[in-house]
Amino acid sequence: MSLFPPHDIDSMNEDDVAGELIRPLCRALGYSQGNPGANLRSQVSLQYDKAFLGHKDGKKDPVLRGRPDFVCEVVSYARWVVEAKKPSIKLSQDDSYQGHTYATHPEIAAEFYMLTNGREFRLYRVGNPDNPALTWQKEETDDLLPALINFLGPEAMKKRAQVKIDLRKPLAQGLPSSTEIVGGHIIYSRNTTSIPLPMSEKLDGLTNAVTGRSVSRNDDGLIVALVEVKSAFAGMDELHKAMGLYPLVFRTSDEYLSSDVENPSLLQNIMTMNMPAGTKFPSTMLSPGGGVLPFPVTAECYTEAVGFIDGFVFKGTYVIEYEYKFHIPPNIPFPAREFTMRTEGVFEVNFK
Repeated sequence: MSLFPPHDIDSMNEDDVAGELIRPLCRALGYSQGNPGANLRSQVSLQYDKAFLGHKDGKKDPVLRGRPDFVCEVVSYARWVVEAKKPSIKLSQDDSYQGHTYATHPEIAAEFYMLTNGREFRLYRVGNPDNPALTWQKEETDDLLPALINFLGPEAMKKRAQVKIDLRKPLAQGLPSSTEIVGGHIIYSRNTTSIPLPMSEKLDGLTNAVTGRSVSRNDDGLIVALVEVKSAFAGMDELHKAMGLYPLVFRTSDEYLSSDVENPSLLQNIMTMNMPAGTKFPSTMLSPGGGVLPFPVTAECYTEAVGFIDGFVFKGTYVIEYEYKFHIPPNIPFPAREFTMRTEGVFEVNFK
């Protein structure tokens, strides 16, 4: 059975290429949305809207146009980018440079990027945007799929990214191989929601406290941070702990935590939440008075923290993307069955 059903390529646009060709290919390679081991993200928003972090004065960095169509990532190991183009155009060197800009952005830091117009596929290493490492036609995809899995599949990406750990390898220059977290804070700077909520603006400036846990290396040599957070809302911590969400677990593929403000480290966390009907939730600015869920709710929460070491403090910026789904019977009217929220801000984590 062919990976791609018959298509009228001439009638397709860029969105058709993304939905009908790229998404099935990524799934066939082993990636899916919300998969904590091999995540597929689409239309990825970047917190820093410049092409790279090259200057202390961010105004000097070139503005980043658009956003990557897809990011396939083996979370905290490696990732690669896919860009869709409409079939009516021929893939060009400028298209390669655009894909390269997304792939090398500090919030993505991909190893490869792929371009396709639905007819032709090109795979590039980020170190060589002028010459594709592999080129093939749509009709050749089925035959190439086993080789593509061996090259771009989650296990292949993980094997290439594995870090060989030395005895007592430090976390960063000036830090030991493991350290305790003794404090810190997380500040909400900006919140946006898919449904207008008057109270959401009051979250801006809200501060959560970082209270403890540790940073160390796992058996693969990857740096892992276990972070305890005390919410600004009374009762929210008990709910999170009951759902098994604490401590928050962050991982990075960087060999060391960066001490360079212009080349920060990227740490990631993915959580899936399942809240059955009857779950009690506390009073917050978004839910004054609290209450009980009358229907099941599921949610995915994706967090990226970009930061650097300054003495015994790890600090930087973060973005959290929430996707909530309300499982309501179709015969019951409700304003929306899906809700998204994006939170941006700054953080500091103090080490012992």
